[in-house]
Amino acid sequence: MGDAFSRRLAVVLLASLSFLAVPGDASQALLRVELQLEPPHLDPTLTASSTVAEALHLNVFQGLTRIGRHGEVQPALASRWEVSEDGLVYRFVLRSDVFFHHGKAFDSGVAAYSLRRLLEAENANPQRHLFRAIRHVEEVGTHELRIELEQPDALLPFRLALSAAVIVHPDTVHTNRTHPVGTGPYRFVGWERKEGVRLRVFEAYWGELPAIREALFTFTPNRVELENLLSEGAIDLYPDASSLTAHMPLMQRADYEIQDGLSEGEVLLAMNHGRALFQDIRVRRALSHAVNREALLAIYPSIDPPLIGSHFSPRHPAYVDLSQRYPYDPERARDLLAEAGVSAGTSMTLTVPPTQYAEQSSLYIASDLEAVGFEVELQRVSWGEWLRQVFTERDYDVTVIAHVEPMDIDIYARDDYYFNYHSETFRELWSRIEAQQDPAERHRLLAEAQRHLAEEAVHVFLFLKPQQAIRKSNLQGVWSDAPIPAVVLEELYWE
Repeated sequence: MGDAFSRRLAVVLLASLSFLAVPGDASQALLRVELQLEPPHLDPTLTASSTVAEALHLNVFQGLTRIGRHGEVQPALASRWEVSEDGLVYRFVLRSDVFFHHGKAFDSGVAAYSLRRLLEAENANPQRHLFRAIRHVEEVGTHELRIELEQPDALLPFRLALSAAVIVHPDTVHTNRTHPVGTGPYRFVGWERKEGVRLRVFEAYWGELPAIREALFTFTPNRVELENLLSEGAIDLYPDASSLTAHMPLMQRADYEIQDGLSEGEVLLAMNHGRALFQDIRVRRALSHAVNREALLAIYPSIDPPLIGSHFSPRHPAYVDLSQRYPYDPERARDLLAEAGVSAGTSMTLTVPPTQYAEQSSLYIASDLEAVGFEVELQRVSWGEWLRQVFTERDYDVTVIAHVEPMDIDIYARDDYYFNYHSETFRELWSRIEAQQDPAERHRLLAEAQRHLAEEAVHVFLFLKPQQAIRKSNLQGVWSDAPIPAVVLEELYWE
């Protein structure tokens, strides 16, 4: 551990000791945050699981940039950046006062290592495809990074703010799955299965020390148990309780408040285009007409999330409202299926992950599909099973899932994605979007991309997932909306 780090830690520890000596200070209290799904591990660079990002992104791990509560790109480990006139070179100036939780300094060598690792296929980063334009990463001195691109990518600062692009240290990269080490305001304390992930303030953090000193992330997939915990007041924050809020006794508790908001999660009835059935556009359009999306919103009785008609958030300035492209029309659905030669009684398996929105909406969807002639089997799986069977092995017919990463319409340009959707037209269009430096023209192209997915009826696009948080009434700073999957502890405080 370096002398500078040791001196800084000693000063901060003295300050924190006087701070902790204040009796009854609210910041001493352990904050309990409840999430539904137990993470497969704790390294956001190696999994698409949003639970890992919710608990660790911006808390333990940080990137060169970050996304703020309103969706804006902000400086993080890079204090500033600039791009060349031709869009092919980015220069990032790095902070010089940053240490990892194990005492090693952050510098351009570590940043370059982390980005090069992101680009290596063998590391299986779930978002590696987003950075394929990077040709070369170069260290310039100890605190400057130069990134050369094969082609312009106006979205690079935004992409570097995603959880899959967080900066990791080469000394700890192989143990981050079970003992994550980052540069964030909280350090990892421990993780016991069924008990939760415990974080504590990192006293040598480069930024302002957070008010919340310690947090415990717990995971309860069972709805009855979850409702009991909330009713007893055992949970301080449940950031995604949208499907619970109308039914729970906790609504009578004076010490809880409901906070309405939206996520970036497009909820889909996703189809496996590797199945012969869904390679016929008439079948895909039939499913879009068959599902009564308005009725489906009954799973959210206290909030009215917007319907969507493509894989795009209504919160984005380039959004095109295509939600009525396929109005609910079971008769039209039956006609399309007849045209496609799909006989009544054709079987279909609907694979359902254990999220509340998926479990509840799957019942409505199965009923709608059976009403137009399908025989639907509901296959309920754990989150780990869903990741393996659906996301990795692509062994499914249809599934209900929310894609919570912001601006992830690029996944339709990927041949290796679990949808098995292949479109040369969309790939060419996405290449033009990435290269476009003019925001107005890029928005026009994004609108064209949305219309393409809608006309192709790639999936049944359902609604934008709401983000209703239940929090203790004296807990402040909770994000109303969720532009990224993250519970940002450093912005929370007890009133």
